Amino acid sequence: MKYKYTIYIIDDDPWSAKRIEYILKMNEDHHVVLFDCPNKLLKSIDSDTDLVCIDYLMPIMNGVQLAESILKNNAHQDILVISGQEDISTAVDLLKIGVRDYVIKNDNLKDQLLKSVEHIKEKKELKNEIKSLKSKLKNKENPVEIIGSKAEKESIETLVKKACKTNINVLITGETGTGKELIAKSISQQYKNISTNFVSINMSAVPADILESELFGYEKGAFTGADQQKIGLFEKANKGILFLDEIAEIQLPLQSKLLRALQERKIRRIGGVKEIALDFKLISATHKDLKQEVEQGNFREDLFYRIFGFPIHLKPLREKPEDIELLTYHFAQEFSKENSQKTPVFSENAISTLKGHSYPGNIRELKSIVELACVLCDNAKVEPSDISISKSKKGLNLSRRTLEQYNNEIIQDHLIRYDYNIKKVAEILNIGVSTIYYLAKKDKININK
Repeated sequence: MKYKYTIYIIDDDPWSAKRIEYILKMNEDHHVVLFDCPNKLLKSIDSDTDLVCIDYLMPIMNGVQLAESILKNNAHQDILVISGQEDISTAVDLLKIGVRDYVIKNDNLKDQLLKSVEHIKEKKELKNEIKSLKSKLKNKENPVEIIGSKAEKESIETLVKKACKTNINVLITGETGTGKELIAKSISQQYKNISTNFVSINMSAVPADILESELFGYEKGAFTGADQQKIGLFEKANKGILFLDEIAEIQLPLQSKLLRALQERKIRRIGGVKEIALDFKLISATHKDLKQEVEQGNFREDLFYRIFGFPIHLKPLREKPEDIELLTYHFAQEFSKENSQKTPVFSENAISTLKGHSYPGNIRELKSIVELACVLCDNAKVEPSDISISKSKKGLNLSRRTLEQYNNEIIQDHLIRYDYNIKKVAEILNIGVSTIYYLAKKDKININK
């Protein structure tokens, strides 16, 4: 379906409003909607509203007041003022607060109006193009690199390329620490709409009672404490990619709302009445067996088939031991570069020691062990004695630990080694800062010295 440029018009003079509507509809690509009340207009503006044309003199609020109200909710909204006022100072004041242009109602209105709208459209397209170029440049400078044996790497890269060709939903599965978020980011960098946002959330890291508001947002006054409007992650991902990590953790009552949003590509903020149309690519990830979760009644079957789309499964590290040496040197180089030190070499015995471990924490665990070895080794050479797998007072103890406990130990170990710098630890372990705070709140880890 051909894209329509949506224009809202508000003018207290019905004849003037119809005249403006007629002029703008001369372009078949314009979808024009008339309003006679500022409050109705404010409630109707959403991410699909391309341009708002407002009259300067209106009984309820003037052009400046209305423009300020619109820009308060969306600082990037394009606004065009059409007025009979020829006072230059009025036009200057409006341009200062963010209005794109000011057109005078006179005999030359048609040419002025169409020219102004085209100029606004061209400027927006130019901004999007610049944004796209910046994004492409950033991705070229910091591309997601898939490390592994040639066969495994080629297999994953082929799947990633196929997943990028269309808007099909993607489901990434694999044990904790296998790099599911890395694959999601790789898809986002290669996706056809490369200039768009990559918005992610870890379902397990957000308390259930606030997850709905995080996803869908809310209107001012929707509940106690909602003192201003909040845009949810669905809206933030519009025209981009939404990554729902650990999707199996979402509770059943919210699953039905998620299903509706994915089916209709529309959401409604909490406390809101207006449906907001969205266009995004969905990537989901989980370490659980979703079919088993469906059988046990923990996950809706219809939601499973909705998100299944294009499946990508990541093998655990124990099933691809040939990757251990490649990943070891990759992590050692990364760590040494970040800390401005010489990259150590690993002796044959050290590599053998690393290959002899089963890695219940997968790639994330290997990374933690390699980084610690880079710190402990002498003369830039890692020996088996520098590899702390099941010993070290402050390090990792794998005996009789659940996977969750082990993951928490990895985080705690990094917090100790990096002097409780939460942001740095989150970046190194490729997890959200909110995850660390959530675990601390649940007394799973300690974030205080």
